[in-house]
Amino acid sequence: MRGADEDPSAAAAGAPAAGAPAADAPAAGAPAASAPAASAPAEGRLRRLGRWIREHYCTIDVRTLGLFRLVLGALLMGDCLRHWAEASWIYSNEGVLTNHYHLFHPSSGYNFSLYHAFSSLGEVHVAFALSFVCFFCFFIGWHTRLFSILSFILVTSRDSRIVMIENGGYVVVNLITCWAMFMPTGRRFSVDALIRSYRERQERTAADLADRRRPAWAEQPYVSGIVLLAILNLATIYYFNVVNKSGQIWRRGETVHYVLHLDRMVTGLAVVAREYLPYWTKQGITWGVLVLEALLVPWILSPYGRRVTRPLAMGGMWGLHGSFGVMMRLGPFSWFMIAWSFLLPTAQHWEALERWYRRRAAPRVVVYDGSSPLAFALMRLLVRLDALELLRFEEARAGTDDGAGGPRPELLVVRDPADGRVFEGAGALREILQALPGGRFARPVVWALALGAPGALLGLASRRRDAIARFFGLGRPPRARAPESPSPLSEKLARGRVVARETLIAYLGLCAVSQAINENKSVPAVLKHKQPTFVQATIVYPRLLQGWGMFAPNPITEDGSLAVDAITIDGRHVDPFTGEPPDLDLSDARGLGLGQIQQDYFNRIRLDRNKAFRRPGLQDFLLRYPERTGRPEDEIVAFDVYWVRDQCPRPGESAPYKNEAIPILSYRKPGYRPRPGMPALPPLKKEESAGN
Repeated sequence: MRGADEDPSAAAAGAPAAGAPAADAPAAGAPAASAPAASAPAEGRLRRLGRWIREHYCTIDVRTLGLFRLVLGALLMGDCLRHWAEASWIYSNEGVLTNHYHLFHPSSGYNFSLYHAFSSLGEVHVAFALSFVCFFCFFIGWHTRLFSILSFILVTSRDSRIVMIENGGYVVVNLITCWAMFMPTGRRFSVDALIRSYRERQERTAADLADRRRPAWAEQPYVSGIVLLAILNLATIYYFNVVNKSGQIWRRGETVHYVLHLDRMVTGLAVVAREYLPYWTKQGITWGVLVLEALLVPWILSPYGRRVTRPLAMGGMWGLHGSFGVMMRLGPFSWFMIAWSFLLPTAQHWEALERWYRRRAAPRVVVYDGSSPLAFALMRLLVRLDALELLRFEEARAGTDDGAGGPRPELLVVRDPADGRVFEGAGALREILQALPGGRFARPVVWALALGAPGALLGLASRRRDAIARFFGLGRPPRARAPESPSPLSEKLARGRVVARETLIAYLGLCAVSQAINENKSVPAVLKHKQPTFVQATIVYPRLLQGWGMFAPNPITEDGSLAVDAITIDGRHVDPFTGEPPDLDLSDARGLGLGQIQQDYFNRIRLDRNKAFRRPGLQDFLLRYPERTGRPEDEIVAFDVYWVRDQCPRPGESAPYKNEAIPILSYRKPGYRPRPGMPALPPLKKEESAGN
């Protein structure tokens, strides 16, 4: 670029005369010509670095994305059912926090939730039903992009409705569902892929069925910055989960001992483990968790040897989080971290899996009624399911070879090309399934859908083949038209969409880095910074937080839960949460059997910062106890809510100690006078602090 005070005429005067050396061949020692020569290698290195990053970190197999969608969708449905089961007391206006109170007194800044639009229990049931349908559509891959976006909005809305029960698992669900929005997870193993394949390939003959060429969209790997962001985010979780665990309890190997004695969150299996595992074993497991989490970072990020490192990472994640999941009630954390691992398989692993499956499957010939539109429609479906190309298709004709006379053939039969054996009915279905990828695992589902009689169902379809074909409007489809070349305008719009997508991904990545720096205690203070308002809104509205450190820097050594001593109008003492007499002694517990939602609500409502949600929220819920039981005698005239806590046993011991009950909410019915012969109500308890 020319300087502002440079004389244009001087530049023109410097042009070489005719016969002088060309500009790209300067005289030796001319300094002006060295800059382009020096910049060219630098530009080449940058391009090579960009290609290397794109190849190793921004590229993913579309089969991996399809499998990832199936796992994520199944978990989203399961987690929806888990929350739905708690809808009455936690999400509806009959529960502990009404939507109108939360709207005017939000539990976090930048709070938005679609669930605020649903008030009564019936309305909340509708909301969860619609959510489940959305997750199911994402799972099967129907209008995948649309339902991926809706799934993200719904899971973040559910989180924001009751922030008090949020834990790291909820954040993982939000993050993984957000990153999935930018991925073409519907290109394989989906209804969308099936419909698109039917639209683009409309077979008419057996020869058309033999053409197994796949379209580019189903084969080419996907390249985007979202792959890099998702993998880096996964590695970041484990990195901070290691470096943030800097406390002496971790160093001494005591963490597993303390965690197994947290009665509010352990399962029955953990209770057995803490009673029978020797202390030295718990120490070894503690140090093993640290080592495994540290190893997961290079295994996930390694650009080389991924044929080995990625399976090691997946196996380590499954073992680590599977153990957490069966030992502790952590909500979605363990299972969605396992789902995240399904982004790790590469094309090498799919090829190895195909070779393994081919060694255990056998090719088969499917002979179908060539005159039946129903049979041909079934063959078109099998062609799309037969990813390993182990099936071949032949037409069967009635009677003679020229198709004249004789009875109609079976709708379909299967022949073993090696020895000529023929399979019919249920046997034919079994042989087809064993040749399809994953067909052996799908066999129980197929048998269940056929009510245990697939052979009889196939026989009925064979006898009624023409009527079924007419009912569904089946027939030989017309020839597919040749695909039209995209117009210049559509190409420009497509490029614009890619640029917009990658720009948004880069912005979200910068926001994630900023949040990780500010939220993790192990990051040096000099790197902490004030985020712009729009960055805070980007992070907090969808709850895309980045603070990682389960049981860090030290694990919890104090156990605790909520207990309510309520007095009914007939003088009984009852805990409305359990329907049993109140238990104010935690030291004899062998696991409280609380779900994640309940135990996290108990743990958060006792904090001083959540006092505003005790009255009217918790108080009104407790007073509605007779409405839930349908018994007038359960009317509550007084109650005291306690945070009951004790200290976990010291290392090498098994008995908790220092049990105490801290009153955090007290109520007496105004103007109440006990019946003759009934004792007077005890005085109001002085509410104390049970934590900040």
